[in-house]
Amino acid sequence: MADRKRESAKEWGRQAENIVCEYLISKGYVVRERNWRPKTSKSEIDLIAQKEDTLIFVEVKARSDRDIDPTEAMTPDKIKNVVRGANSYLLSQDKSYYYRFDVAAVNGNADDYTLDYLEDAFLPPLRSR
Repeated sequence: MADRKRESAKEWGRQAENIVCEYLISKGYVVRERNWRPKTSKSEIDLIAQKEDTLIFVEVKARSDRDIDPTEAMTPDKIKNVVRGANSYLLSQDKSYYYRFDVAAVNGNADDYTLDYLEDAFLPPLRSR
């Protein structure tokens, strides 16, 4: 039962990513990457989009329970992982880009959902000595 529930959650996550891709494309973005992983770390960027000279690193949070705020899953550790992955991606590019970190929260199911899209949802944490 737990395996079926976990697989159902994964499927909903994939559907939510599709919803967010369609949203971004409708707003004039180009989706460059999906589920991008750097070679040197375990972090993953759900979506990397581009609009003009800005790269957008999008974390997609999907929940089927409407009473749960998907953005609450953006813990400090998750933010660090996204930033680490974004840094690897930016360093792999042959030119410089502006960049930002967005969070897309999708609540519900494939037939009945809400999408809350948060631009500039967080800033990369600064390192201290």
